[in-house]
Amino acid sequence: MGDFIVLIPSRMGSTRLPGKPLKKIGDKTLIQRVSEQAIKSNAKEVLVATDSEEIIFHCSKNSIKTVLTKPDHTTGSDRLAEAVENLNLEDDQIIINVQGDEPFVDPTDINNLYDLMIKKSLNMATLYSTLSPRDITNINVVKLWLKDDGRVINFSRKIDDKRDIDQAQMHIGIYAYRASFLRKFVKWPQSQRELDLQLEQMRAMDNREVIYAKKSVGSIHLGVDTLDELESAREIANSF
Repeated sequence: MGDFIVLIPSRMGSTRLPGKPLKKIGDKTLIQRVSEQAIKSNAKEVLVATDSEEIIFHCSKNSIKTVLTKPDHTTGSDRLAEAVENLNLEDDQIIINVQGDEPFVDPTDINNLYDLMIKKSLNMATLYSTLSPRDITNINVVKLWLKDDGRVINFSRKIDDKRDIDQAQMHIGIYAYRASFLRKFVKWPQSQRELDLQLEQMRAMDNREVIYAKKSVGSIHLGVDTLDELESAREIANSF
């Protein structure tokens, strides 16, 4: 067991795919698949953070722990921070934030993020993978750039300078935080770059927080946000 907790934010009100946590992928729902992958990690506890009684009922039927949060959060980080308060977590507790739409998240990636947090005594860390040529111009795929030691230089949705293409990596939206940092983070106002790019991590960058990233060992990086992605997830699940 590692001394970390996995929190999985989940809500029914997705604009592009309403009710997506309870959509079936094979014989299991999306939120079941995410939770089961996280439970395979070394986490001492895995909880779904949600504002939905429907999700809570579904999770309890499938022996998945939950924490109830308010419906009116501006960002996912606000929902996480409320969960941290509701669970009364210690300041030095490390939390891995696994997205509720990643049915094939690799448990080793979760463990590796925790190890990185400990090794470098970080407040925040994340994952990346190789950027495929087809995603260079896709603004839905977030890019990041790193120093040689793994420290993140920048995040962006677009690559404005062709010289930046070779160094660009694909950001994977799994984060590790210390509870103390999350409490501080949600008190900072949303930064201009965060609002412009619709990327919460820019708030940390703009407040001079150091973020390190670890290369993912997972082979499938698929966030289910659309019907097409749901169909892709179903095809992948059927191939196992």
